Amino acid sequence: MPPTLRVLCATAAVMILTTGSTLAQTPPPPAPYTPPAATAPATPGDAAAPSAAPAAPAPDAPAAAPMAGGAVASDDAIKAVETLLTEIEDVQVVGPWTEGERNGVWRTVMMQVKGKEDVYRFFIQQLERVNGAQTILSTTEIKEVQSVNGAIVGYRADEPTEGETNSLTLFFDIVPSDGEIAETYELHFTKDSPYTFGPATN
Repeated sequence: MPPTLRVLCATAAVMILTTGSTLAQTPPPPAPYTPPAATAPATPGDAAAPSAAPAAPAPDAPAAAPMAGGAVASDDAIKAVETLLTEIEDVQVVGPWTEGERNGVWRTVMMQVKGKEDVYRFFIQQLERVNGAQTILSTTEIKEVQSVNGAIVGYRADEPTEGETNSLTLFFDIVPSDGEIAETYELHFTKDSPYTFGPATN
């Protein structure tokens, strides 16, 4: 091959290689534009629920209205209870009494002797009702109770005998100091008459 032709062929080959390399390095054309998919309209359920309104504060409870006359009565009752002797351990209304047009109740009071744990004094009071109020007509001590050799664990009133509207009978359950079984004592009390107290006879 003549030298001139050889040079031309070499030049052409270089040009072909250069063109192919340039074409190979050319970036591909961009992909065609695709619009985004349409968004479905929001449904009422998809919407965020509105936040609940803050709860209104509860109204203050109205102050209780005082009962008519209650304040004074309540204060008097509290004073009466607070001034009650601590040695008084039992107070009971044990029965009614009548005498002509007058009437009222029998009340008992049991009081511990100060400094003596198992020694008690026992009283019977006659109270009269007048216009809704009560007054004390008499107070009588049953002195034998203080010398009882045992512990009084209870007492109860007997049903009044027909026609005896102004008397009282009580039964006492007393456990002796050296025993475990209660013994029964009875008290017969009549206004303005001597009372009797001792072991039950029946």
